[in-house]
Amino acid sequence: MEDYEEAPYLELDHYKAPKGVNSIFIPMHDMKKLRLMYWKSNKNKEVGTVLLQQGHNEFIEKYYETIQEFLDRNYNVVAFDWRGQGMSQKIINDNHKQYIEDFAIHDQDLEFIIDKIITNNFNGPLIGIGHSMGGCILLSALKKNAHKFEKIILSAPMLGFRSEKLLMNMIEIFNFLLPKELFMPGSKPNMGKETPFEKNELTTDKKRYARTQQLVRLKKEIRLWGVTIAFAKAVKNRLLKIRQKGWAEDIKSKILIINSINDKVVSSDHIIEMARRLKNCEIINFDSCEHELFMEKDYFRNKLWKKIDSFL
Repeated sequence: MEDYEEAPYLELDHYKAPKGVNSIFIPMHDMKKLRLMYWKSNKNKEVGTVLLQQGHNEFIEKYYETIQEFLDRNYNVVAFDWRGQGMSQKIINDNHKQYIEDFAIHDQDLEFIIDKIITNNFNGPLIGIGHSMGGCILLSALKKNAHKFEKIILSAPMLGFRSEKLLMNMIEIFNFLLPKELFMPGSKPNMGKETPFEKNELTTDKKRYARTQQLVRLKKEIRLWGVTIAFAKAVKNRLLKIRQKGWAEDIKSKILIINSINDKVVSSDHIIEMARRLKNCEIINFDSCEHELFMEKDYFRNKLWKKIDSFL
């Protein structure tokens, strides 16, 4: 691992990377670089490796607290920024736009990291944890790579959206009429402006929300301004794929889904429906939380960790 280029990472005075941090750039098959961070547990105590995958427009630093909690449980931890976001290399020359034409490239990146990095450098069993977009991609990976994971945890996975019928039609219209590099009309690009806590749809915890804002202020380009038409079309294609009859029913992996009933970012109803389709799946529903369940208030996080510990 020492042969890879060293990568930067962010810290706050009161919020540091867990001890033993390693941050590197990994070149993919097309030489685009992904930023990967990893931590190794005490060799005499380690119980396995966690692959932690964040959601759309997130970055590894947001999860230092969660990473430390897995380290405390004697897991090695590996996390990487999806291409096009965080400190991984962008796909187009506009650093502010989330652009991708096919989620298959994310599938390939994930498989590359597992086969070339994790398998060769970390002991199993491998536990996959995916939030939001990361949860969608991780679930998709089970069609081909289920044997590589012992268990999977999906946090508010991106399996659908509210007002979806209208949204799906709009995506097709805009994809036909407009350049795919444009911001998706109606997606409310924030143009780099902060969303006040009172208007956020991510967490009810003011302190953790402010912590993320403070990290972004250190490096504003670590966040995107919004999604492109191409990205919206790629999301639609992936959602339609996983909803095909028989797609989920033959997945036998042991899965825990964490769902927020009041989620305003993704559809909790589509998550519940997917949990019904999966043969070996547990689901826990929170009714007073927002989208980012690992960034919620201590009361909810304690309940969350009790379920995770029981599941693992």
